[in-house]
Amino acid sequence: MQGSGVGVLDKCMELTTCLSFSARGLTALELARQTGIDRGTIHRLLKALVYWKQVEAEDGLYRLGAGALLSASSYLTRLPLRRVALPYAIELQNVISDRPAIVSVALPVGDQIVLIDRMWTATTPFNVIADLDDRFDIDGCTSGRAVLATFHPSAAEALLGEERFMAVQSRVDAIRENGGYSLGYSEQRKGLSSIAYPICHADRPAMGALVVAGLDMEADMRASSSLAHHMQRACAGIAERLVMSAPS
Repeated sequence: MQGSGVGVLDKCMELTTCLSFSARGLTALELARQTGIDRGTIHRLLKALVYWKQVEAEDGLYRLGAGALLSASSYLTRLPLRRVALPYAIELQNVISDRPAIVSVALPVGDQIVLIDRMWTATTPFNVIADLDDRFDIDGCTSGRAVLATFHPSAAEALLGEERFMAVQSRVDAIRENGGYSLGYSEQRKGLSSIAYPICHADRPAMGALVVAGLDMEADMRASSSLAHHMQRACAGIAERLVMSAPS
C-alpha cells in the first residue's frame, strides 16, 4: 500500500483499513500477514489504537472500536451529499410506498461504495433490511457501476487496476449505452433487484448515486419505467444543488 510518508500513521491506517473489511475481526498474526508489518510493531500499534477506542479487543480478535464511529458520524453530519439528497430520497420512498424496497444514497470512497442513508417501506421484510450490507466493491454493485460509468476509462482503470477494470468494462459500457441506468439482479441477495442512477453534473465524475433495491420489482428494472424517470430527475436535482452550494 502506498503511504503518506508518515510511517506510524500509515501503519495505523493500514491496520484500521484491514479491520474495516472484516466482520468477525482479525488476530494480530492475520493483520501481520495482510499488511506485512512485523508482529511486534502490530502489537504496539494495536495497544495504542485500543487506548484511543479506535479498535476493540476480545479473545485475541481485534475489531474496529466505537471511537471510529465518532469521526465517521462527524463526517456524515457535515457531508453535503447526505444533507442535499435526503429530501429526494424521501420522495423516492413515497414513489415506491406500496412495494417492498429500500432507497439508499451511495457515496464512492476509493474503490468502495458506501450506503450513507437507507430508508425502507412498511412492506419491506425485516430480514432484507437487516441482512443488506452497507459497503461493497465499487465494481461489484449496482450503484458502484453507475458511478464508474461516469469516469473516463483511464481513471476507472487507475482506480481498479487492469484486471478488475477489464472484468467490469463491458458492464460499465452497457450502463453508458443505457443512459446511465445500472441494473442488478440477485447480486446481494437472491430475488433482490436493484436500479441505480449516478449523481453527477455535466461531464464530471459522479459524486454519488441513488439506488432502489427491492423484491418483485422486475417491471421497474428498465430505463423507461416511471421509477427510473423519478430517479433521474432526483439525481439531476441533487447534483444541481450540490454544484450551486459548493464554494467558488
